[in-house]
Amino acid sequence: MNIEPIKPHDAGGRDWRDQAKDGFDLRSLERLVRDCNDQPDRWRRRSDLCHAYYDGKQLDEQQQAWAIAEGLKPRATNLIQRTVNAVLGFEARTRSDVRIEADDDELSDVVDFLNTAFKEAQREAYTEIAIGQAYAGQVKGGIGWIEVSRDQDPLAYPYRVREVHRNSMYWDWHARDQLLRDARWVARMEWKDLDELEAAMPEHRHILRMLANSWEGWAANQLIEEHANHASDMLRAFDDFRRFKVSSAEWLDTLRKRVRMYEVWYRVPARAVVMRISPTRTIIFDEKNPLHVTALQRGLVKLEKVLTTQVRKAIFAGPYRLMDVGTTRRSFPYIPFFAFRDDEDRAPYGLVDGMIDPQDEYNERRLRIQWLLKARQVTADNDALDLEKNNWVDLVNNVQRPDMLLILNAQRKNANGVVVQSSLTLQKEQYEVMQDAKQLIQDVSGVYPVQLGNAPQGVTSGVAISGLVEQGIVAMGDLNDNFTISRRATYEGLLDLIVEDHSEADLRVKVGEGSTRRVVVLNTFDENKLPKNMVKDAPVRVGLSDVPASPAARAQQQTMIAEIIKGLGNFPQGAAVLVPAFLEASSLDSETRKLAAEDFRKVMGLPPGGTRQARAQAEQLAAQEAERNKALASAAQQAELEEKQARVAERLANVELKGAQTELTLAKAKQTDEESRINEALAEADAATTE
Repeated sequence: MNIEPIKPHDAGGRDWRDQAKDGFDLRSLERLVRDCNDQPDRWRRRSDLCHAYYDGKQLDEQQQAWAIAEGLKPRATNLIQRTVNAVLGFEARTRSDVRIEADDDELSDVVDFLNTAFKEAQREAYTEIAIGQAYAGQVKGGIGWIEVSRDQDPLAYPYRVREVHRNSMYWDWHARDQLLRDARWVARMEWKDLDELEAAMPEHRHILRMLANSWEGWAANQLIEEHANHASDMLRAFDDFRRFKVSSAEWLDTLRKRVRMYEVWYRVPARAVVMRISPTRTIIFDEKNPLHVTALQRGLVKLEKVLTTQVRKAIFAGPYRLMDVGTTRRSFPYIPFFAFRDDEDRAPYGLVDGMIDPQDEYNERRLRIQWLLKARQVTADNDALDLEKNNWVDLVNNVQRPDMLLILNAQRKNANGVVVQSSLTLQKEQYEVMQDAKQLIQDVSGVYPVQLGNAPQGVTSGVAISGLVEQGIVAMGDLNDNFTISRRATYEGLLDLIVEDHSEADLRVKVGEGSTRRVVVLNTFDENKLPKNMVKDAPVRVGLSDVPASPAARAQQQTMIAEIIKGLGNFPQGAAVLVPAFLEASSLDSETRKLAAEDFRKVMGLPPGGTRQARAQAEQLAAQEAERNKALASAAQQAELEEKQARVAERLANVELKGAQTELTLAKAKQTDEESRINEALAEADAATTE
């Protein structure tokens, strides 16, 4: 690739320990790692608290101790979980399909293949499950994370889409973009066992073992001979260990033999040679890409040298850098799912953050009501008890027992010397405040009772209920918009990996299903030596359907299509278009519904279903057949016209022939008449002469 990172100049001079060729020097990367610990962490504690409240861990130690001391069970009524589950369930219900799109019809084969490969990756990598978990973290604690990467296990599916715990992730706190596209770096910290690291990176096993042992014996030169072949690397690693300013307790566990790994993705300025395809699209020139070379040779594009950024990846085991390489990515593999962000310090927070105070109020009032129901007020004279049989401590300890035994002083002055009563005068007020706190949990989150399955009193109309549900959706519009942006970014990251793995020349793949299944050749050339079906630089994009893909939404669509088909009873051609869609979306097994839909298409003379290429071919054949039928009809019409003209000409000829015959007959008759007259005249002349 024609991209060259620009190494920054460090005022401290070049670090002799640095082994990276083009990336940040080691000091710069160490500053990035240390910056993680300098970020505000109040939001992390708050986020942990929000998740704990969702899980029902809502009473602190003081509240629990007070409840136990008062003889109450420290129980909390979790109202937050139900409200949050309603939001999570709504997302699952309205989840829409994902498709790959392109503006150019010439890329139909590429789009069909990418859609097939993408659906497989979406299914096998459990993408929707990971996205749902990230959405849950977004709603509860304010942020969720998704990792889109390759699985290093060759026996597993090659692509990995997983949710990452928020406390493992750190990012450039100065970034403002919702997807951190302007962030300088993103880091992930995770503990790894020594045996896993040695198996994954055997070339570093000597240094990793010394790190796990805190370099015991190295300072006394006890292991110099054993590691003589690695002396230079060992000296460099030991110097990293000695100079590292972070406490070893934060990155080293000598008992478990674990090391904290730092995975840092960062951007560096870079010079790149690019091709400007259009005013809105520019790509890096690759001299190994035949499409780029052909476009340049034909003068279709011009090369420019521009300033851009390169995404690089560095991995540390504690202070020791295991790798630092440049990548071809344009974005980080970790996608954040932000709910809301504080205006002051850009700290994330979610829906549960505003529910904590009403939930505390509810729990406190509920404990107080339980205490009021159990509390007793005792009034006693000083001579009321028989102190030889029981005392005042016995009275206090047994006053709440239903089988209380109390021996009074027979010589007491007042017959009612002991009075036990319970005062519930404040119970009503406590209950009203508790119900108000319960309502506030829904109000602060924007979740209406109808979304929880409870219609307000007096609201019975379906239109009114739908309006309240829609109002709840509007109240969470910002949250769901942020989720949609991050969800699309996740799919784009997965699509980038698929494209990168299918850039081999003359790659034969299969697309379509059933009778429409065919072989497509990618990254090839046509008969005119022009590039065809090039995957790497295809201008495709990820699109999110506006129609939900959940079972409930599909059932609703089925009902609507069925009603439309009923309404088209007098128009069978229109119903024939909708019946295949109705069959394919039905609850029949996949083979039955496909066969039924295809059989119906054949009976009605409709083109077969499947990929756009198959439908295009069917439409082309239909157009050719229509053209042939039109030509045949035109020829038949011309022949019929010529036949009619011939019959007319024949009739005219017959008329002319009959006229000629008539004229001939008349002529013959005239001639005969003239001959008769001549003969008569001759006869008369002969008679006159004889006389």
